[in-house]
Amino acid sequence: MNGSFSRLFASEWRKVRTTKMVWVLMGIAVIFSCMNVVALALVASGTIPGSPGALSGNLLLNPDYITTLLAQVGAAATFVLILGIIAMSGEYRHMTITSTYLSTPRRGRVLVAKMGLFAIFGAVTAVIVTAIVVVVAAVVLSPFEHAPITASAIGSVLLGAVIGFALDAIVGVSLGALIKSQIAAVILALVWILLIEALISLLLPAVSKWLPGGALNSAMDVAVRADPTGGITAADRLPAWGGALVLLGYAVVFAAIASRTTLRRDIT
Repeated sequence: MNGSFSRLFASEWRKVRTTKMVWVLMGIAVIFSCMNVVALALVASGTIPGSPGALSGNLLLNPDYITTLLAQVGAAATFVLILGIIAMSGEYRHMTITSTYLSTPRRGRVLVAKMGLFAIFGAVTAVIVTAIVVVVAAVVLSPFEHAPITASAIGSVLLGAVIGFALDAIVGVSLGALIKSQIAAVILALVWILLIEALISLLLPAVSKWLPGGALNSAMDVAVRADPTGGITAADRLPAWGGALVLLGYAVVFAAIASRTTLRRDIT
């Protein structure tokens, strides 16, 4: 069995290495997170006239705001989710799923191997994005007076991101298995993240901590939320371990449904 999984992991890793879209999305994820850090830092510092930092003092002196800046790592989670979707739905799109299942007739093993590999890939992505975000934050904050970037803040954000990204990757693979159409699966994920979850969080703030995005912020121990103008509000959050458990719950439910569906589905 170990040999079988080793071969499956090696096969899945070859697919990752040779798929340009994987590396393109990782690059976009890094850029997107860094852009959020730069934008929120500049607005909160009061550099932009009329911004909250200029009107109510330097928000960068708030240690919780510094953690929120670092937690922009979480913006990359969307791309990790999409990577998982592409990894699985791409098999159906290019009809490589047939040869994959012929070489490994036990479909459950294929799904577990893909989920496992992309969970690791998601965790590694979290480490890379966090490291880059910390460097960018240090550089962009250097001209301004600000609260220190502490090891504890970096550690809490990193731990939450590693857990969250790994579980988001599993959810992405599960969605790709459930919805064979790659375009439909990606659109559905983006509509949920950018529209539905955002609206629910706006209209029902108390519910947001139970949604994937809110749970990820809780896992990263984000105490305040920053809006695009740099203003901050206290975050209604779960404890870090609670956010991680909520994310785990989503991953387990989606993985279980995907496994059950994949085992019974006609792939032709």
